[in-house]
Amino acid sequence: MRKDWFPEVEADIFISHSHTDKDLAICLAGWLYKKFEIRAFIDSMIWNYADDLLLAIDKRYCLSQDESHYIYQKRNYSTSHVHIMLTASLNKMIDKVECFFFIKTPNSITTQKAIEDAKTYSPWIYSEIETSRIIRKKPWKFYRKFDASEIKLFSESKQEDINKKLKIEHPLDTGHLEEISKNELLLWVQQFKANPEKYPLDNLYNNHPLLKRL
Repeated sequence: MRKDWFPEVEADIFISHSHTDKDLAICLAGWLYKKFEIRAFIDSMIWNYADDLLLAIDKRYCLSQDESHYIYQKRNYSTSHVHIMLTASLNKMIDKVECFFFIKTPNSITTQKAIEDAKTYSPWIYSEIETSRIIRKKPWKFYRKFDASEIKLFSESKQEDINKKLKIEHPLDTGHLEEISKNELLLWVQQFKANPEKYPLDNLYNNHPLLKRL
């Protein structure tokens, strides 16, 4: 089921973002491919929607006999399994890609004063940032085993705003991430134009030593 709903795909960069910033993430992914032919992974554009899977499972296995309501214990059981499959798949993709991008906006973090004080309402952003912080570091040669190709889009689903009342903040430890400004992105493009034979991510790592792979 995990392979059918959340398959692994070939990508160079994982883009972590708020669902509200999905269009911004798509624009960034398009820009990366247009300028460098670097493939970015955006979960909502590649994978099926987890809540659709939950609904299908719950309708089949979690309804009461008279079908008037869902049974709480069964619903918790099905949700935990689907969410752990999604989390495992996200972790595998973060481990698989060479580079991790986080789009920091008021939609993704709740505190704008300083990046070290960042918090988020999103459990998925919290999980992705934590995974990126503790994930194993591998030599860049490990990642560059495939040629650039287009990623097939599976489906796109809209998400309901289900967190209007319940707000739970998760602290984000982003000390391992380095901020990249618009001007630095443009400099990256100029460097690639000046030396297109050099793998583009290497220029990014040289400009930002904290990102540098082994």
